Amino acid sequence: MKLPALLTALLLWGCAAQAAPVLGVPTPVVDPGHKGLSHWFSALKAAEAKTGVARAIQYGDSTIAADGFTKTIRARLATRFGDAGPGFVTAALNPAWHQRSDILSTRSGGWEWRTILLGGGGGRYGLGGIVAIVRPGGYATVRAIDAAKAPAPMKHVELWYQGGQGYGSYWVTADDKELGRGSAAAAATDDRRFTLDVPEGFTKLAFGATGGTVPIYGVVLETGTPGITWEALGVIGVGSKSFTTYAKDSLRPQVAQRGADLVVVMLGGNEAGYPALLGKGGEAYAPIYAGALDTILAGKGDASCLVVTPLDQGFADEMDNGTVKARPGMKNLVAVQERIAMEKGCAFWSTYAAMGGPGSALTWARARGVGTGDYVHVTAKGLDILGNLAADALLGEYDAWVARR
Repeated sequence: MKLPALLTALLLWGCAAQAAPVLGVPTPVVDPGHKGLSHWFSALKAAEAKTGVARAIQYGDSTIAADGFTKTIRARLATRFGDAGPGFVTAALNPAWHQRSDILSTRSGGWEWRTILLGGGGGRYGLGGIVAIVRPGGYATVRAIDAAKAPAPMKHVELWYQGGQGYGSYWVTADDKELGRGSAAAAATDDRRFTLDVPEGFTKLAFGATGGTVPIYGVVLETGTPGITWEALGVIGVGSKSFTTYAKDSLRPQVAQRGADLVVVMLGGNEAGYPALLGKGGEAYAPIYAGALDTILAGKGDASCLVVTPLDQGFADEMDNGTVKARPGMKNLVAVQERIAMEKGCAFWSTYAAMGGPGSALTWARARGVGTGDYVHVTAKGLDILGNLAADALLGEYDAWVARR
């Protein structure tokens, strides 16, 4: 190659390299007084010492409904502290609402779903905000899988279901061996749980209904060994009002029953366009978000809590010939969520800051392999970047906590 051509090529390469955006900004956890995560950190320390399980449940919308962000955090933590299994999984995963990367499931027969997004569940949607109504003869199989998609043996199982008038009976098997069956019929509607340890282990769980419909919230699958769970409880489309309108008091006993060491709340992705965010620092949005946080945290007991912001967003302004702009309410949304997190004694992590702050959604959306074109979501690759940043922040905060002790 002649020198002028070589120089031209180098200049063009340099311009292209310079134009490629650097995605992701290391962002620390905000936890004044280092109290927001202390309970969970104690559980992590026990897991690290091979003497206990540290359980985390995370609520959110479409950002975690396909397990993109959460699976990265789960994998990072499991590598260090051990894998205690999937934990709670909503019944017969329906991809219209929710998926998990560490579960393979199939179903047969008649199934219906009610969620906290659309209601219709009589005020009861279980721990995960989704109730699956199984008709007689319907059944599902659930298998936990490892990173290589191979079956992962489990030793502890729970079936979370609803009792009520006119309901049928449930059955549960492990590797085609019956574990138990019972009636869901009751004089009044209530929430129930079948739980059993299976010392010999199993790789396939099946459950179904006979003699009448049975509303099922989900199953718990654990290895029976020390480690962590990071349980994604995302429902596509939900926002803060979904919880205050539909979950109400029914969520409190479900959260208490799970006994998690950490409750994570990542809401706001479907609220970024609220007019309430545009004036007076977005304070009109504060009671909306605080109400949801109170609903979710009501049953947490001594567990730690962590508020995680939604991704930054952009939009096409139809009043300005479709010009793509940054969401003007995002800065206020993040500020309000941080303030309320501090008031509730929760730690705080800003996905918004990790993306680069104001307008970063536009940069991410235009990055090859990362953007989705809607200026709201990012691809699995983008969620992996953010999940690693969140894991870095949490592990860094844990190491600092250990050092202080």
